[in-house]
Amino acid sequence: MRAREPLPRVSVSPAGQWDRVQRHSQAGRVEEPNPRENCRGGSRGGGRTRGPRTSFPKILCGTPSPRAPREGRDSVSQSAPRVPPGQGLSFPERPAPPGAYRTWTLWPVRYAGWQASPSQFPAGDGGAMDSPEVTFTLAYLVFAVCFVFTPTEFHSAGLTVQNLLSGWLGSEDAAFVPYHLRRTAATLLCHSLLPLGYYVGMCFAASEKQLYYPSQTPETWRAFLLLALMLPAIACTLIYYWSRDHWARHPLARTLALYALPRSGWQAVASSVNTEFRRIDKFATGVPGARVIVTDTWVMKVTTYRVHVAQQQDVRLTVTEAQQHELSPDSHLPVQLLTIRVASANPAVPAFHIRLNSTEYGELCEKLRAPIRSAANVVIHQSLGDLFLETFASLVEVNPAYSVPSSQDLEACIGCMQTRASYCRPMWCLTCMGKWFASRQDPQRPDTWLASRVPCPTCRARFCVLDVCTVR
Repeated sequence: MRAREPLPRVSVSPAGQWDRVQRHSQAGRVEEPNPRENCRGGSRGGGRTRGPRTSFPKILCGTPSPRAPREGRDSVSQSAPRVPPGQGLSFPERPAPPGAYRTWTLWPVRYAGWQASPSQFPAGDGGAMDSPEVTFTLAYLVFAVCFVFTPTEFHSAGLTVQNLLSGWLGSEDAAFVPYHLRRTAATLLCHSLLPLGYYVGMCFAASEKQLYYPSQTPETWRAFLLLALMLPAIACTLIYYWSRDHWARHPLARTLALYALPRSGWQAVASSVNTEFRRIDKFATGVPGARVIVTDTWVMKVTTYRVHVAQQQDVRLTVTEAQQHELSPDSHLPVQLLTIRVASANPAVPAFHIRLNSTEYGELCEKLRAPIRSAANVVIHQSLGDLFLETFASLVEVNPAYSVPSSQDLEACIGCMQTRASYCRPMWCLTCMGKWFASRQDPQRPDTWLASRVPCPTCRARFCVLDVCTVR
């Protein structure tokens, strides 16, 4: 069998392709009987019959109505609309943009016959938004904002300064003050490098700008490069100044030095802070960028670039603002945020503000030694659990009391080990029993709490509020 010779490839214009289709369809057409001639055959006045006295349909005897032209197809085939020979298809064209080159196309696009790079494409056609430099700019902007104001997703992924430099920073629980001395310095340096990282990334994203040659870049990019280099230089100078004399010039060390005894330094105060922070009974709340920590002696606020410290015995706390939000992202319930101003009696210690949920306000008051004052226009709402405990206690007081036999000794409550037991073979105090009852309820249905029944924490028998009695 002889191999088939390959056909030569030729370039045919769109008009030539349509002419070939026209000629091919005319050459292969077979003449068919015309119904109109059959209709006119025989007598001139009458039509040909299809049976006894049945005339041919008039729609075949009349002049055929011209068909509406079909829209253009996507491919060249026998079913495509027939165009008179020599005319072909006409595509709308516009003047070529600068730097474009001529191409052939069969598709009636807006700029048919021209192809250009996205940066040279006319404005408004999406070319500028698809350029690598715009895409990189938007992506880097989102990354920079999330790296500075770290969301929960970045914390989960470990994209934080604390996690990336954990080997150098050490452990916060082991040494609280040295950890934050290094953390604030490292955070300042890393954030100052973000503009320089953007410039380096643009050298690859927009290589046609030749940003890696500063002498050939535009004035705007040279000014940005100068700023991107100045920020890390200033940060390094400031960090070097802080680290002199074993970090004695750091703002945190200077604040601790104000509370040092005459013959001791800030290191002794820092040792006291480290010891109290390691205790499990400290109060800690807040997001990573604004944590609030209260120990037996100190009130502290940890921010991104600074740590505020004040001693409890000489502070004045005032609730200055209360913001009510209809929905909390954690509990899907209304939440109230309190803003408390912490001012020290020592004028050298700067005042600062802390923010916390109103549900944590009671726990904060228990840890503080100084009272908290409230502004005249601030109303602090109790948490749902506190309101239930008050209602629970008021209902229990109405129930009949239980007389304990004289031979039975009352032990301390096994829940808190601080109050004398008074419930269920008296082993629970009123507060712990109310907390147990509230913990077994549905947080989304507070209207059913008082009417529900829960298992006893001791014997697992189900009981309601009316079954709880005080001990006399």
